[in-house]
Amino acid sequence: MTTEMMKTRTVIVCVMLAAGLGRAASTNPAPKFGEVYQVLSTNLEGVSPEELNRAAVRGLLDQLGARVSLERGPGGGEAEALAGIRVFDNAFAYFRVTTVSSNLPEAFRAAYHHVSQTNAGKIKGIVLDLRFAGGTDYEGAAKMADCFLNGDRPLLNWQQGSARATKKDDAISAPVAILVNSQTSGAAEALAAVMRESAIGLILGGTTAGRASVFKEFALSDGEKLRVAVAPVSLGSGAALTQGVVPDIIVDTSLEDEKVFLQNPYASPHPSEVAKTEATNQVIASPRRFNEAELVREHAEGEDMEDILDEAGPAVAEPGPPVVADPVLARALDLLKGLAVVQPTHPG
Repeated sequence: MTTEMMKTRTVIVCVMLAAGLGRAASTNPAPKFGEVYQVLSTNLEGVSPEELNRAAVRGLLDQLGARVSLERGPGGGEAEALAGIRVFDNAFAYFRVTTVSSNLPEAFRAAYHHVSQTNAGKIKGIVLDLRFAGGTDYEGAAKMADCFLNGDRPLLNWQQGSARATKKDDAISAPVAILVNSQTSGAAEALAAVMRESAIGLILGGTTAGRASVFKEFALSDGEKLRVAVAPVSLGSGAALTQGVVPDIIVDTSLEDEKVFLQNPYASPHPSEVAKTEATNQVIASPRRFNEAELVREHAEGEDMEDILDEAGPAVAEPGPPVVADPVLARALDLLKGLAVVQPTHPG
């Protein structure tokens, strides 16, 4: 066997192992992992034990998906719960959540109160952006949802406990649009799901990660941590969050673009394409306008209006208000604006 053939065979076998022994596992009983690993480790040329071990681990993690994860490096301290607060059109408050933790409900209430007090107009709707948000604090998720509820009802159940909404007079009543994507995970997924089940708001974006479970961490010899799902998380209705949360309104956007939009919702992730579009779709500005007094004066003085208009040239077009380029956020704002129009006529 030539060297090239040997390299090709090595690559094929490693790829099959990393993919969980290929498609055969889905139609036929899979071979025993230990047996296959032993054959490969003693007979496959050109692959070190470290490379074979890495391929095996990668295959296991990929096949088990959301139920396991490998945390690389030391974990940092608790991240700030809210990272971005904006008000659109003087009426719609936007809050970006980075992690669902125990301090999120208090931080959100304080931020909402500040926006309500300082904004020129009444807050008519709320955008809660959970894209790229995570967390493992399911009690914090339930308390966050409780900010919008004023009656007793079950919210979430997990291995260590459960949570219910509480009776209160200061529940936030504004309609809510919840933004999610494939990187929304854990307690952030549970928060989105419980808010929808409680009729607090609608979910927009992409299907979430499917990691709303109780995890247990195991320290590995190399310093990394293996997180294993040991118990499901359930909604107040009893439905288990075993799969990702599917949005009410699906809006397809790449993760790379969404990262740009999180920093600036008016920005374009592809400026070169926008420049081409603008160059080929230029708007011709309206000519200079004259009021009645100017027209009478120019006519009395005997001046030729066509010459004056030619000399004045086209007026400089004034730039309009910035347009939200983030398609998920733009859809959410449109939804809230529609509700703001309907609500006064159809309360509740």
